[in-house]
Amino acid sequence: MRFAGLFACGALFGLSYVLVRDVVPATGPVGVTVVRTLIGGTALLLAARAAGQRPQWRRWRAYLLLGALSAAVPFSLISLSMLTLNAGTAAVLNASSPLFALAFAGRRPTGRQAAGLVLAICGVAVAMASRGLHLGDGGVLGVLAGLAGAAVFAYGGFFAARQFPDEPPAVLAAGQQLAACLLLTPALLVLPVRAAPTGGLVLRLAVLGLAGSALAYLLFYRLVAAEGPARAANVNLLVPLFGVLWGWALLSEPIPPVSVAGMAATVAGLFLVLHQRPAAG
Repeated sequence: MRFAGLFACGALFGLSYVLVRDVVPATGPVGVTVVRTLIGGTALLLAARAAGQRPQWRRWRAYLLLGALSAAVPFSLISLSMLTLNAGTAAVLNASSPLFALAFAGRRPTGRQAAGLVLAICGVAVAMASRGLHLGDGGVLGVLAGLAGAAVFAYGGFFAARQFPDEPPAVLAAGQQLAACLLLTPALLVLPVRAAPTGGLVLRLAVLGLAGSALAYLLFYRLVAAEGPARAANVNLLVPLFGVLWGWALLSEPIPPVSVAGMAATVAGLFLVLHQRPAAG
């Protein structure tokens, strides 16, 4: 398993987690998703064209479905969950994505993998405990939205691997992001952005689009191509941990010792899930 790529992708998705939590009260779940996918998709398309690569636009139906499964629906559902859940609870729900991926793969985990998943998810819960793990008003809807977003995201990796096995990652990510933007833009007619844009908001959205959408999905689809969608889905175990680290680095949020212990447990569990013993003989 390419741990460097997995951790880099987790770091970028973790950054997007912090940024979405910051901007979604002003933009709304649909608004933030439209803007980030427009910025990310445009940047990826320009990079792909500079490399002489072009999306297979004749397969626009498949791209639209990929955009719905991998960006439009999960982004909006996860953003919706953050309106009714606190950061800790939303992060733990997002970490369920590898479990859904195993179910979609149709295979039972080994004892080592099962133990690793349990350890990793418990580590996420411990790491996020300082932020509180409670539902609050409208929490049931938030839980359902968070779990649904994690499940749809996990399935999107399988759809991409099956429908676009030979598509370069930059092209695939560009098509996915732009398709998601196209799908969600009409919804802004009934769910408009909630606040007038400010310089700080525009800057955060630009970083979210370039880092949390463009570069993160470029790395994610490289992982899907190299390791398969089930193993690539484990990146969601790292997202909450990097969300805590980014909160400390960017917002000066403290990291209690219990969170450090939870992070260590998650990384150890992830190693158990992904480590492959060499074949005998």
